[in-house]
Amino acid sequence: MVKVITNKQKILPIASAVFLVIVMTVQSFVSYSREKADLMKHMDYKMDVAQKDFIFQMYDMHEATDEITHYFPEFNDSMDKLFALLETALWNYPDLYSCYVTFLPECSPTKEQWCCPTAFRVNADSVITYDAKGTIPYPERDWYNGALKNERDEGYWSLPYNDGTHADPVLTYSQKVYDSEERLVGVAGADYTLAWMGQLLEDVQPYDDAVCQLYSADGTLIVGTGEATELHDMIVLEKVLEPTDMHLVIYIPKCHIRKDIAGISLITLAVMLSGILIIGLLLYYIRREHDAFVRMETTNKLMEKEMQIAHDIQMGMLPDKGERLKVKGEREDIDLEAKLVPMKEVGGDLYDFHREKDDLWFIIGDVSGKGVPAAMFMSAAVNLFRAAEVRAKSPKEIMEEMNAVLSENNPSFTFVTAFIGCLHVPTGQLLYCNAGHCQPLVMQNAKCKMQVESLPIEPNIPLGYDGKFRFTEQGAMLGEGETLVLYTDGITEARNAQREMLGLERWKTIVESWEGQMQNAKCKMVAESLLGELKAFIGSAEQADDITLMTITKNGAVEPLTLRVENKMEHLSKLRTALHNYGLCAGMPKRELKKTEMAIEEMVVNIVNYSGADWMEIQVKGEECKMPNAKCQMGSALVVTLRDNGGMFDPTQQAEVDTDAVTAERQIGGLGIALVRQIADELSYRRVDGVNELTIIKNI
Repeated sequence: MVKVITNKQKILPIASAVFLVIVMTVQSFVSYSREKADLMKHMDYKMDVAQKDFIFQMYDMHEATDEITHYFPEFNDSMDKLFALLETALWNYPDLYSCYVTFLPECSPTKEQWCCPTAFRVNADSVITYDAKGTIPYPERDWYNGALKNERDEGYWSLPYNDGTHADPVLTYSQKVYDSEERLVGVAGADYTLAWMGQLLEDVQPYDDAVCQLYSADGTLIVGTGEATELHDMIVLEKVLEPTDMHLVIYIPKCHIRKDIAGISLITLAVMLSGILIIGLLLYYIRREHDAFVRMETTNKLMEKEMQIAHDIQMGMLPDKGERLKVKGEREDIDLEAKLVPMKEVGGDLYDFHREKDDLWFIIGDVSGKGVPAAMFMSAAVNLFRAAEVRAKSPKEIMEEMNAVLSENNPSFTFVTAFIGCLHVPTGQLLYCNAGHCQPLVMQNAKCKMQVESLPIEPNIPLGYDGKFRFTEQGAMLGEGETLVLYTDGITEARNAQREMLGLERWKTIVESWEGQMQNAKCKMVAESLLGELKAFIGSAEQADDITLMTITKNGAVEPLTLRVENKMEHLSKLRTALHNYGLCAGMPKRELKKTEMAIEEMVVNIVNYSGADWMEIQVKGEECKMPNAKCQMGSALVVTLRDNGGMFDPTQQAEVDTDAVTAERQIGGLGIALVRQIADELSYRRVDGVNELTIIKNI
């Protein structure tokens, strides 16, 4: 097989070589600039240190002459005192070489022109004082004349000089001297050798082959560590040493910068070659995997499209959010709003509701897990609820039917927590059954001020574990303007950016503090508003779970439960169920409710068997307890009224049966009314318009 080399393959090596040259050039320039900048920064620091050391030495000379001029008026022509003063100044400033006082000719204590009392340091432990007359022609010295010419009485700094009397060049600081009568009598001076400057240059010198030199103001070389040659290959640094005009100059060979650059360049070259090799290998693998990547990207797009379709299908299964349920034409007796926000495209939360005449059936649930498996289980749960709700007579029956189906063939042990309820809208009866779901909240509305309480629940177990489990059914009453708030744990377990969990108490606070929107003089609950508060709490944090919220608000007034049937025995079970459900929702204890059911059933049987009526009617309602001394829960009572159009019969007028007598001696009949009298807290009868009306009151 003949391999064809394309133009691109020919250009690639050339382009790589050109790229390497450019990179190495740029790298060398950058490295040289960086190294030079670092060296200059380091040398600036060392020269600043030298400047400070020099200033400290200058200050010693300044303070020494200040001390001499300060105490000079006390000398009173006593040469011994003057020598003592000079000797003390020399001991106080150990770095000084010598100090002295030169007199004006007319002010000399010896009446001679050459009078110069001097203190001279021999070594660290020895100082000599003597009169240097004749050895120092001070009227000719720059430091002497410079001090006298200074009109502001400030000190004068001289340039370094060597007059033959010192082993090393010296630097002199001088200033005028006045006697006790403020007359100018001469000049005081302090000398400092330049030996310390040699040490200063050695400390500043960065390399052995670097050259450090000190120049005077006129460019005269004072001292240096060597001679600078080949200045074109040197880096030159210069600094003025204040308060004098001397210049410190340092010459540094450029080779010290280049040697570091060479090592860096070799490393860079090796890295670049390795990088080009790695890039070549990467390009090879990228090209080889390109087709697979394209196929994967196409597959991902198809999956995203399918997930979007699944999302649309799942959301399409749920009822429209904010749907308002109506009954009897345009009368708006209930508001129901629901909102589901999945964490991913599809989720495991669910809700559904259906109204059949006066009964509102609803469910809210949360499937374990996330994504497609949870969404499939969610769809199955919703369909099961819709199928069971058509046949079942109570939330308990629906829950047990769904549990039996979901528990069968469930190898993954997926489960769903659920809350199923049935609200009889006119009366406010709420029958419900819970399966391990979150505890709902009840918002009691008093002049648009919310009071929130948790709905009592039996936890039971989630659906999908045990198909034979028997669930507990419960009841409650929903009053006018009250709202039932149902939610999933995606709300209470939501976390903000600080990883703080919302929790049940904080969620109750949000619900309780919400100010309802006014509409038709009533407070209207809006699920979207509560979700807005939840979103504000979460902030910038990511949603960690599906979020579902459902609110049910009863708008109409609470009506009594009224049920009219034909006067036949087969309707007894329907009346018994209606009474049982109302008593359960009203909060009557199960034992007392059972007794009440037995008493009512006894009276219904009597009506069917003996009244001759065509129809009978039962009415149940709750009201405040009418007996002040009665021991009833929260001062409430269950009022049951039985009506029929049969012949007149007042059971309250029947004689009481002696239940203690033997059966043979007891009169026939009357046990039913005796049972009612024993159970009821109040019993009354009346006949209105040909209708018998028996009222039984049982305190709760």
